[in-house]
Amino acid sequence: MTRRLLSVLSVAVLLLAATATTTVAQQPPIKIGVAGDLSGAAASIGQAWADAIKMGADEINAAGGILGRKVALSVRDTEFKVDVGIREAKDLVLREKVNFLLGGISSGVSLATSTSVSKEYKIIQIASVANTHRQTVELFQRYFFQVVPNTFMEGRAAASVAAKQQAWKTYYTIGYDYEFGRMQAGAFVETIKKLRPDVKIVGQHWPPVGETDYTPYITSILAAKPDVVYSNLFEAGLGAFVKQALPYGFFQKVKFVSFADVSSMMAVPEMPEGVLGYTRGEFYCENLPEMKKFTEAFLQRYKYYPVSYAVMGYDSLFVLKKAIEKAGSIETEAVVKALEGLTYESLRGKFTIRAFDHQADVPEYVGWTVKDPKYPFVILRDIVRVPGSQTMFTEDEVKQMRAAAKK
Repeated sequence: MTRRLLSVLSVAVLLLAATATTTVAQQPPIKIGVAGDLSGAAASIGQAWADAIKMGADEINAAGGILGRKVALSVRDTEFKVDVGIREAKDLVLREKVNFLLGGISSGVSLATSTSVSKEYKIIQIASVANTHRQTVELFQRYFFQVVPNTFMEGRAAASVAAKQQAWKTYYTIGYDYEFGRMQAGAFVETIKKLRPDVKIVGQHWPPVGETDYTPYITSILAAKPDVVYSNLFEAGLGAFVKQALPYGFFQKVKFVSFADVSSMMAVPEMPEGVLGYTRGEFYCENLPEMKKFTEAFLQRYKYYPVSYAVMGYDSLFVLKKAIEKAGSIETEAVVKALEGLTYESLRGKFTIRAFDHQADVPEYVGWTVKDPKYPFVILRDIVRVPGSQTMFTEDEVKQMRAAAKK
């Protein structure tokens, strides 16, 4: 009788285990829309970002998924175009029924998808490359989160180091004529004037994205004889500017402050040493075990170095993972609450997402360009890690800016 009872119980346990396994296996995947610029002016940025997210999703699935559910990515190219970005994001939400959105790359595209898709359809969007501060300030909406230094933080970080160069008293700025370029350059100018009242801005240029002939801008800048030129050009545009400036002896005549992300440096092998560069978190900027592990895995898989946009894209996926696990579900409002105030140990170190504006207090890195025989591009040395806590708007400033925007 006892043996028969034990046998029955054993069968029951096995059946329960099999049922539980089947239930987990049959659970639908968590669908994540990955919408970014895989072509256009920021193609290499978008591709590296998407590659890192794909690698992260594979790692998550290999470890059992999130809450026992696999992650399924739907990747779309938004082409650096606002209308395409809105179209693709809407299709991901309405037709593919994704649970979450990661993206975008262009600040203009991201701002549009935040207001026209994420807000309208109440779906969480996490940006890790596009960084206009208006996404979390004047045009804040509760379903949008940002884990990249925003334009104000970035401009302020660069200005905080530039301001210490006492001989730099006259500045000329050149930035792309769209959301990111104007917001970031504006933050730099505002901050440098506050830190150094003796500084003068002697001119500003706003070339369109996609500009190829920078000669008129270069000659105009040199004619103004500034001490320093501040630039937020990137990728091919920065490459064209540097190549066309070299014959004029540009970098011997003026100091240069520039984006120095690895993605852009790959496109600018001619970038001279001694440029004050700023970036959002390259693989060599942090000596953390997590960053080293990520870099080795990325390099082995894709055969190129992970740029900062890959680092931040990877972080955004795992931030979402932690929030879902904290919420215990993929229900939107529960995950929003989990994201607000969330602290995460990222590839760039620990950061927290503020509840009142959904901006993470992530760092910016500022240093001087040098050539290193280990890499086929210049890197930064003597890096200053500027914490997000030192560059972010205060809560009172955010409230004031939101109130002013409503008038």
